[in-house]
Amino acid sequence: MKHAAKDGRWRNARLLVVVGALVIAAVAGRWGPGARADAVFRARLPLIVKNHDRQGNYRIGVRQVGGVAEFWNRATGARFVPRGNNYIRLGPQQDEWGQPLFYHSVFDPGAYNAVQIEAAFARMQEDGYNVVRVFWSHNTIMKAGQFDPAYVANVVDLARRASAHGLYVLFTMDWTPGGKYGEIMGHDCCDNFNGTNLTYLAPSGLEATRAFFVDYIRALLAAGLPKDAVWAWELRNELFFDGDQPPLSFNSGMVTTANGKTYDMASGSAKQQMLEEGLVYWLDSIRAAIRALDPTALVTVGFFQPHGPNPSRIGDPRISVTRPAIWSSQADFIDLHAYPGGELTLPQLLENFGLDGYQAKPVVMGEYGAFRDAYWSTAVAAQALQDWQVASCALGLDGWLLWTWDAEEQPEIWNALSDNDAIDHALAPGVRPDPCAAGAFSGRNLAAGRPATASKSLGSNPPGLAVDGDPLTNWSAGDGPTQWIRIDLGADYTVGEIRLLVSQYPGGPTYHGIWAQGTVGTEWGLGAANMSTEDGQVISFANPSGWTQVRYIRVETTASPSWVAWFEIEVLAK
Repeated sequence: MKHAAKDGRWRNARLLVVVGALVIAAVAGRWGPGARADAVFRARLPLIVKNHDRQGNYRIGVRQVGGVAEFWNRATGARFVPRGNNYIRLGPQQDEWGQPLFYHSVFDPGAYNAVQIEAAFARMQEDGYNVVRVFWSHNTIMKAGQFDPAYVANVVDLARRASAHGLYVLFTMDWTPGGKYGEIMGHDCCDNFNGTNLTYLAPSGLEATRAFFVDYIRALLAAGLPKDAVWAWELRNELFFDGDQPPLSFNSGMVTTANGKTYDMASGSAKQQMLEEGLVYWLDSIRAAIRALDPTALVTVGFFQPHGPNPSRIGDPRISVTRPAIWSSQADFIDLHAYPGGELTLPQLLENFGLDGYQAKPVVMGEYGAFRDAYWSTAVAAQALQDWQVASCALGLDGWLLWTWDAEEQPEIWNALSDNDAIDHALAPGVRPDPCAAGAFSGRNLAAGRPATASKSLGSNPPGLAVDGDPLTNWSAGDGPTQWIRIDLGADYTVGEIRLLVSQYPGGPTYHGIWAQGTVGTEWGLGAANMSTEDGQVISFANPSGWTQVRYIRVETTASPSWVAWFEIEVLAK
């Protein structure tokens, strides 16, 4: 994954370093002039069209119902609501010049793990998901200038396994590979077009990317890819222009782009018009080429949020232009990436994207997830993600894919299976069939926002701060042991785990007892911790079978070197 920048949770920060450097080095160096691809594309098109039906038809389509676009299953006629996950593996690779990097490796020969994929897809099916998103790597997709047959075979194998488990695949990528496609792209490099602008504005960038998609889809179909396993082809994971690269870095001069139009670089409005018109032309041209292979194919593109109108990603030179893609392009649907816990609210994000109530094509949230620095526990993260999904329904979103299913390679973000699968339980269609309605789930924090009382409290640190979900606020007795805090869950529940986030200075030996009580009856002990603890530590009490008929939880501290206090207390539903 390519998130960084804690304050804004920007997307693609790592990619900007790795891939952006790759682009600049490539276009400035090894990508020399190459032949234009239009004639080649036209020459091979009839053969492709003849052979397009070998693997059946694409199953998922888009239709209008009462003026509102929706996905539907062509085989059953039923509405289709995409709910799934990004299945990500990251591993060591080398770029075209032999430089090491850590990148998307799920299909890499030698790293492809069919057993692991089979188990993951079986679990996704069991939980009710119906889509999965996977990345091709521009670094490893080719071998000796040609498509690597082993890589192709792995893509086909994954698609077949997904299909066997009722999952439709969304294939995506970040960059057009090198080789002959780099030769084509390099034709217009580098004086007037560089960075990502070479791909999206230059004639050769369009030609190279169009040729790649036509060639690669053809190679996959020839290798036996079942078209009815494919949800859509995503032209870019996150499309953006480089604001600090030519021609956007120019302050004067005229530039002619792939659409044949010429723009004045001395004019800010002309530059914006160039981006908007160039984006639509690029998307529509490549979509037309893919649809020429089979008119039932769906084509999409992904984006992170633009800089405004709500200020976002300040200082980031990448320019995300989304409104024209949504409102003017022929893309079959749009993939917007929006993460909770960042600098903008969901309505602000969608305002920046320019969604504005648009309903003529579906819009999905192809990435949403929870960063650990925003959500201290999976219980808090799971609730936030469920709330985010429910809220997005009312704002026009039509599908959701979590980032990620199980990628432990990214410790900065919770995945669906982190910490006893709480996020999966909150989002799984098998548990919550209606994505637009909130629901209870295993691992839900029953103590969140509930009434709390204590033996003693500082005026600025009341008991409610131990159940407010914020790990930076705390209840403090303002005194040493013995002290207690009691939480009323509001009803009897079965509880699977209790977690305590320690607020303590100095660290040292402590003794904490956990007591439970139902609506009727007396207290009973659930356990005790006699240990050395320190600020920020998490103490957990768990019961795999669950404690039943629990309404009240009381935490009593009888030994501690500091005042008795807790940042957070979670009581998790079984």
